Amino acid sequence: MVRRFSPLPLTLLILTLVVTCAGGCHSDSDALVRRTRFLMGTLVEVTVREPDAVRGNAAINRAFDEIARLEQLMSPHLPGSEISRLTREAGGEAVPVAPEVLDVIRTGVRWGQASGGALDITIGPVADLWDFDDNKGQIPPDDLLRAAVKKVGFAGIEIRDGAVRLARPGMELQLGAVAKGYAVDRAMALLRQMGIEHALINAGGDLAAIGFRGDRIPWRIGLQHPRAPEKMIATFAMTGNAVATSGDYQRYLEKDGVRYHHIFDPKTGLPAREGAVISATVVAPTVMDADALATAIFVLGPPKGLALVENLNGVEALMVNESGEAFFSSGFESLPDFHFLGFKQDGKDPAK
Repeated sequence: MVRRFSPLPLTLLILTLVVTCAGGCHSDSDALVRRTRFLMGTLVEVTVREPDAVRGNAAINRAFDEIARLEQLMSPHLPGSEISRLTREAGGEAVPVAPEVLDVIRTGVRWGQASGGALDITIGPVADLWDFDDNKGQIPPDDLLRAAVKKVGFAGIEIRDGAVRLARPGMELQLGAVAKGYAVDRAMALLRQMGIEHALINAGGDLAAIGFRGDRIPWRIGLQHPRAPEKMIATFAMTGNAVATSGDYQRYLEKDGVRYHHIFDPKTGLPAREGAVISATVVAPTVMDADALATAIFVLGPPKGLALVENLNGVEALMVNESGEAFFSSGFESLPDFHFLGFKQDGKDPAK
């Protein structure tokens, strides 16, 4: 399904928690324990509904510790991580890795296959060429991009007996599209193990929720209009599932009026342009799958991205392009308490 909004170039979606109140909201809010830490390159917020604040804080500490532990294993920016070691050994011997790392790599390969290569966790050589942090607006030379693309290809990942080998020298894993979601899933599992029945974890737009925010009050997620932060273009309730968004606004540079973002097409080494997608949101049973799929369908663009989603159980998606069109999977608008608001609200266009 396609809906056209008012034309709004570079419109983007941001996942945010919508605070809703009904009768008894005050007492429910008193039971909420919320903390934030910077982990895995983003702000991670953990909220639990737990009247015993000491117990709630202890559970949150365990969740943060688990995310930090997984970051130590999988960050390509930490020299001592297992992912960094795999990069150093590319083209050489297989490297034994922790079961958690093996799970993430296998998931990355699985979604790489399912998406026809739109997601590729060996995109590292390409990503290394782009610098979105120096504000210089430099585009990598074509020859370097072509050389980097030749090193990309998840088919070169060999897994055997708990060890991983990158078949070609220069290969490099980048697990950002999978590992952060996996960490959120593991953190939520720990909260459950500690007896927490109601919680929400938000790791830079990768969200998981269980239970309720209050008595019969669900966790509600808003897709926020960036031109008017107080406005939402859509909202829905979630519990027991996960949401992730990939967008062209998270890391990018602009040159000659063109935005170059960090979601690359593995076939070209350039920012994905198919369908001029600027945001892709996925609802799925796990954050890891939602995260991987959000990246994959962003690269595929509509309609290929939605075709992939339609063949998956329990998965829905919403994609937005720079022309102001929204593309929904068949069940997205049937999500609990879904409300579509659009860009024009109260007779006014908040983009202006």
